Amino acid sequence: MAEAWQISAESREEAKKVGIVGARALPPEYKEKVSEVTKYLLGKEYQIHLGGALGADQYALEALISAGAGSKGVLFSAWSTLAGFPREVQKYVEYFSSHRGKVLWGLVPPHSSRSVAIAGLLSRNQRLVNASAGLVAFIYGDSNGTKNTIRKSIERGLKVVVFLCGDNAVLPKISTGRWVELHCGEPWRGAHLFKR
Repeated sequence: MAEAWQISAESREEAKKVGIVGARALPPEYKEKVSEVTKYLLGKEYQIHLGGALGADQYALEALISAGAGSKGVLFSAWSTLAGFPREVQKYVEYFSSHRGKVLWGLVPPHSSRSVAIAGLLSRNQRLVNASAGLVAFIYGDSNGTKNTIRKSIERGLKVVVFLCGDNAVLPKISTGRWVELHCGEPWRGAHLFKR
């Protein structure tokens, strides 16, 4: 899988930055898969970008913490303070930031209106995409925010790998290419790579 992101030597440092995103409703039975992917990428010296939401984001954050790799992660926050994060995630964000994890704070104050929060979350996703060379996404159910992030990543030319989680998960339709199932070893077995 790391080979999918091989880029010329002059842009190698930029190529070593991968976003991990996914559904907030991703059930705990997928936590181990998110953790395996995160730890695989850490082992290949990738910097991990994440958003700090529930579900896939939280599982990736927990994997960074359990690997003692806070300095190899960047958390893109929509929120201006820790209080904006979901209560279940706040302790992980606090631990991460106090153990050399980098948090890029957003502008949305806690307890903002729904429209302001959504605008901040979409902006956060765009900042994550702009800073990454690749994206790994975990789709569960509708996953509209995740699918939007996948589309933005493809528009920017990032390498995108998607895991379908659950019976109702479907790949987003993208007219500029096609999805190809990966037939390689763990943790990538069954994932789909977007090909232009």
